[in-house]
Amino acid sequence: MGAGVRAVGQVLLETLFPGRCLLCGDWLVPDPSARGPVCAGCQESVRRPEGPVCSRCGVGLISERGTCTRCREADYMFESNRALFPYTGDARRLLQALKFGGRLRLAAFFADHAARAVGRDLRVIPIVPVPARSGRRTPDPVGKVCERLASDHGATVLRLLERTGGAQQKTLDLRQRRENLLGRIRLREGVEPASIPASVMVVDDVFTTGATIDACARVLAAAGCRHVRSLTLVIEE
Repeated sequence: MGAGVRAVGQVLLETLFPGRCLLCGDWLVPDPSARGPVCAGCQESVRRPEGPVCSRCGVGLISERGTCTRCREADYMFESNRALFPYTGDARRLLQALKFGGRLRLAAFFADHAARAVGRDLRVIPIVPVPARSGRRTPDPVGKVCERLASDHGATVLRLLERTGGAQQKTLDLRQRRENLLGRIRLREGVEPASIPASVMVVDDVFTTGATIDACARVLAAAGCRHVRSLTLVIEE
């Protein structure tokens, strides 16, 4: 059975037999319009950024003002990042369920929160998904969220980038991640620089060091894009 057939089967199963809320455990009522396997109460209770955040990467600030220490030292190419949730608690559980647990309807949950956070810019600025690592065996969460942003919220999705091999980024610091990504993110075959808009919003799942978004921004800037912002589902604190 192919991955596409399994994905459709999973969505159908969750629609007809939604089971229990992934967070509180309450039984869910079958509802085709439900935003993933999360009850209405829990959909609004997932922790959002509180207090001041870094104007560059979106991480919560404790003692710093304006920008965090990391962003003061990093020469990022992207202008700013908007993170929906800190990568802790319920948000972490939901993202992992989307990425590794096959709970694909959670893409709608994250897309709804993204649309709320970005507002009208979502209909004005095209979004560019960070390309999945080649050889990935599970569904690409970024791609799924972008699909829901397009179908449910009117976003324009431009798949401008592709990624070749490379080691996983999990254990690498910013410098190592940049070296690992060097030359591995590029314009997709057939994409002409003249077709790239002046402003785009890159979408990724987790902001850890910012290296992946930065690599995407550098490729886009080299192709003539003048303004690159980003949106991430979560950010590591």
